[in-house]
Amino acid sequence: MNSYHLGFPVKVLGASLRSHDSRRWQNSPHLSVSLAYLRDILTYLQRKQIRFYRLAGQLAPYVTHPTLAQFHDQLDECATELAAVGDLARAAGIRLTLHPGFYVQLGSPHADAIARARVELATAARLLELMGVGDDGVIVVHVGGRFDDPQQTRTRFVHTVLALPGSVRRRLVLENDD
Repeated sequence: MNSYHLGFPVKVLGASLRSHDSRRWQNSPHLSVSLAYLRDILTYLQRKQIRFYRLAGQLAPYVTHPTLAQFHDQLDECATELAAVGDLARAAGIRLTLHPGFYVQLGSPHADAIARARVELATAARLLELMGVGDDGVIVVHVGGRFDDPQQTRTRFVHTVLALPGSVRRRLVLENDD
């Protein structure tokens, strides 16, 4: 008998389950709401015997937004809830991964884009760590963008990745841009 490990990214179609708190910043979205949604998703996946789920890149709304400091402490505020949701995923045998937004472009020629990407990736790694997700909880990235010369983009990507903290680098996996 063959063994299959099925899973899917972010949106659970047909089950009326939300992947994250998608309210606009003016309405005070919060990671705690996203985690309540995630608990429902994990329970659903467990019932359906699905053992893989890619977390929404926006799970912690606006957590890295440079001008919305009121959202920056969500991981600390929800550390206990993050651990509990991580426990639930482990107990159900569900592997969790994360794919940050399209704006994470490690091959960018723009220093400000690289700086934002570093913050985004460090936050994603910390979120997975607070959930107690093991090394199989990867952060999926692309080389990012079609800039000048493709070789220069690849070189910048490698340089940027090598400069990332080990806690981020050990979780990075590369998805094809093509």
